[in-house]
Amino acid sequence: MAQQLYEGRVVDAKTGSGIPFVNIGVPALGAGTVSNEEGQYRLTLKTGDHTILFSSIGYERLELPLLDLINGSEIKLNPKTKVLDEVVINPSRYVNEVLLGHKLNQKGNSIGFSGKLLGTEIGAHIKVKNETLLKSAHFMVNFIGADSLLFRVNIYDFSKGKLGDKLNAENIAIKAPQRKGTFNVNLEPYDILVKEDVLLSLEWIQGINNEGLMFRSKKGTGTNLYSRRTSFAPFKKIADEINFAPKLKIGFYLIGTEKG
Repeated sequence: MAQQLYEGRVVDAKTGSGIPFVNIGVPALGAGTVSNEEGQYRLTLKTGDHTILFSSIGYERLELPLLDLINGSEIKLNPKTKVLDEVVINPSRYVNEVLLGHKLNQKGNSIGFSGKLLGTEIGAHIKVKNETLLKSAHFMVNFIGADSLLFRVNIYDFSKGKLGDKLNAENIAIKAPQRKGTFNVNLEPYDILVKEDVLLSLEWIQGINNEGLMFRSKKGTGTNLYSRRTSFAPFKKIADEINFAPKLKIGFYLIGTEKG
């Protein structure tokens, strides 16, 4: 089937300002992208009767027919207006520091981003035993091959092994460091409270992935490793997707404090 390039801009329906890093895609095709800092996007798709999804933290999700993208018109997203019950978190009640996930002390194996599509994600299933207030997220790097990559940290509900909603109510964007080692993300400003298992992921949202970013991993009896190739594509367990793939645990972990 023929392919066509669609270009446009995603804006706030009230202010008209561009919305950065909007997820855009077609789940049925496993095709997608992410808008840039000004809300502009480029998306190549097979022609057909497709429904395009637009999603961004703080905005109502939008579904449009592909024909609406042909003229490159602005796509308007409405801010969410639902008033949530206020949740007051008292940090002094969370006193026992815990490490959730896998902190790998040796270099070990490497695994990383294999795709070239914005919206690619790689994540770790992290088990949560007790109610925990998150303080920081950590990603262990073996190799960096690009100097201008931007990623978004996502924390999803992953209770019973099923992907749920994002638990972070704001975009958490970070630049890949120009070194090996662990890069650390402060989560304290976001008041993220977890009670069940989560999926901690990094999503590639900007830059040219020439050689990629490789993360520390370790062979074991099980795996915590999931990925998806672009926005709205399904998350898949890598061990189930690649025949004879080694069972790897990726060096992603969280530090938090449990309720005392």
